[in-house]
Amino acid sequence: MSKLLTQIADFQVMAQFLGVILKDGYRVKYLRVAIASQEYWVKLPKELSQNFDPHLSVGSWLEIIGTQKIDRKKGILKLEASSYSRAGAPNALVNQAVNVSPNASPNDSPKVVKSKVNKACILICQKSDCWQRGGKEVYQQLEQELRDRGLENHVQIQKTGCQKQCKQAPNLVVMPNKERHSFVKPSQVNGLLNRYLDHN
Repeated sequence: MSKLLTQIADFQVMAQFLGVILKDGYRVKYLRVAIASQEYWVKLPKELSQNFDPHLSVGSWLEIIGTQKIDRKKGILKLEASSYSRAGAPNALVNQAVNVSPNASPNDSPKVVKSKVNKACILICQKSDCWQRGGKEVYQQLEQELRDRGLENHVQIQKTGCQKQCKQAPNLVVMPNKERHSFVKPSQVNGLLNRYLDHN
């Protein structure tokens, strides 16, 4: 029965590059890409991470080949690349991308849908120092503010591991600008969102 809860399949997609998620402040751990109308994080194994091209620009098209693992019990889709390369925009599909379906098999034909590549992301530390010193309340306030503005589907809040700034807890990083904010208070969330979202 447990084997049925986890499904593993190969995937090959065209995606638009949105940015990266770093580990320990320097190593690229995930590619942030737009596939269909969703933002996905694709894990890079060590050898691909070491060879990452720092000149890769946001909006570039990538062909990614790898493995997708679906945990049906937790409702989690994990993507890991075995290779990726730059690619031209698909013929007659500018601003579109290939859809990765959690139920798709490797032999299924991909569906093509409109792509939205402007989804912002806020990384907030959930380790004990940050969480106990107000990080949890900041996270809850971010969720509430985004709901109030109708932006919960346009801005992603991602809990992270330690951001190596424990003495300045709580900490968060606004992507893709990689702007760090420390000693954040729930009362500052409104102004913080205004700063980044007013121009959208």
